[in-house]
Formats: sequence, C-alpha cells, structure tokens
Amino acid sequence: MLTSSPLLSASQTVDQTDGERVRNIAYGFVGTKEEGNNSGYWVNRFLKSVGLRSGNQWCGAFVSFCLDSAKIKSMRVRSGLARHFITKNKTIRATKVMNSNMDIPMGTVVVWRRGTTMFGHVGFTDRWKGRSGTTIEGNTSSGKSGREWDGGGVWYRKRTINPYNHFRITDFALLDQR
Repeated sequence: MLTSSPLLSASQTVDQTDGERVRNIAYGFVGTKEEGNNSGYWVNRFLKSVGLRSGNQWCGAFVSFCLDSAKIKSMRVRSGLARHFITKNKTIRATKVMNSNMDIPMGTVVVWRRGTTMFGHVGFTDRWKGRSGTTIEGNTSSGKSGREWDGGGVWYRKRTINPYNHFRITDFALLDQR
C-alpha cells in the first residue's frame, strides 16, 4: 500500500497537457491495493471524492479523483458509475477508433461495458492506437489473474478492443488537450 501521496506538485505539472497531467497522476497510484473489500486509505479517499462510502466499486471514483487532482475542467463528469463518463460531442466510439486505426491522446478516459447492463469499468489511456493500447485503471487486477472490473488495485494494463466480448471497451471520452 502507498502511504505517501503519489500526487505531483504544481512545479512538476506546469508544461504538461491536461492528458499528460492526469495520466501522470494516475500512474503515481499504480501498485496501490485495496485493504479488505473495496476499502483502504486511498480507496476510501477515491470513493469519498464522489460521495460514496467504503465498500463500493471504485474505478469511476479513481478516475474522478485523478481528474480533480489534475484540475481538469474540460470534463465535468465526476461519478462512481463508469458509463456516466460517456458524454455528447467528446466521446468517440471504440469501433470507430478500431476501424480508423486512430491514435487516442494520453489521459483519455476509456469506458467498458458489461453485457447489456448499465455497469462497466473506466480508466485512462497511456498509449493507444487503433485496436489496442495501454491503460491505467483502478479497481482492476494486475492482469496475471483476477477480475478485470473488480480486481483490488490500481494497475497498468494492456487492453484490446473486442466489440463482441461480454466485457468490452465501448467508448473513449476525450479531454481538451491544452
């Protein structure tokens, strides 16, 4: 567990785009693990940032906490629910990204969906081109074992768009890159 703050100081973020800044803050939490089930020092701080208590799923809270910490104003969504990050005019469908072999900017919010439910998962892109890329996600597994959307830590992951999977990437929500 991390006990010191992985947040960057203002002097470390001056010349970064919004996407770089939020990605770097998220990356500072890689390796942070839950204590118990959906709780622990940092997990509780993430949850509290969106008005949720210990024990709730926290991937959306992690994203919200990082956006707030990076002082991102261009994306107003702050939620514990992953699918709330899909917004008009700032979201690109994953199938378009895949079919057009698009580059997605660092720090973009990537959104998953589980089946036909309203539930999913959310994280940030590190690097992304076309069908695949790397992400930083909270409440996921390390990728070696465990569940992808309820895995107990903040991890750096390799991900692929598979539109027909039950658990699949559906959208990329862009930040203004200023």
